[in-house]
Amino acid sequence: LTLIIIDLSYLSSSAPPTPRPVPESKVPPSPFSSYNLEVVFYFNNLIGKCVVVMVGKRPNILVTGTPGTGKTTTATALAEATQLRHINIGELVKEKNLHDGWDDELDSYILNEDLVCDELEDVMENGGNIVDYHGCDFFPERWFDYVVVLQTDNTILYDRLTRRGYKESKLTNNVESEIFQVLLEEAKESYAEDKVIALKSNTIEDIDSNVATLTDWVRNWSI
Repeated sequence: LTLIIIDLSYLSSSAPPTPRPVPESKVPPSPFSSYNLEVVFYFNNLIGKCVVVMVGKRPNILVTGTPGTGKTTTATALAEATQLRHINIGELVKEKNLHDGWDDELDSYILNEDLVCDELEDVMENGGNIVDYHGCDFFPERWFDYVVVLQTDNTILYDRLTRRGYKESKLTNNVESEIFQVLLEEAKESYAEDKVIALKSNTIEDIDSNVATLTDWVRNWSI
């Protein structure tokens, strides 16, 4: 929801006024502070009054799960359907060098959690993001309005990871993680129960259904 209150009285003048921010110390308490609204006050020089602009924040969603459960496919489709920003943590880590080198045994970069959180702080504060990563316990809880844990049957997951060329040790580790629902437990321990949802992600039809469900949630997300 975006609600904008604009003063149009300047239209009677030959030139529009130049708005200037009101000093923070003079901004009155907002009755909207308990809602998902950013309230910005501007002072209209022409009429000598404040103009209030209220912009509804959009939700942040975390899509997590064991590698191979369809996180990136789901997040990409959801971003397209909702016009939210898709942030693939794996790609971000490589692009911005937010890691401590390469782990030969795990065949992946060693994520630097502090660097990742510092990189994302301002973006997450503004809202409107879909974060895609196979971990969730190091993100600040306040960042997310919804945490989606994708789950895939073990045999299907095994086949997917085999096609990706995973080493046997890495493949086994991920399948065992899915068997014991490690990511779901991690999410439940890290976020409020009403923010966490587990969705099956075995087929293309599952992914389409999940994207539709999440798109409806975003559209209905309200203050």
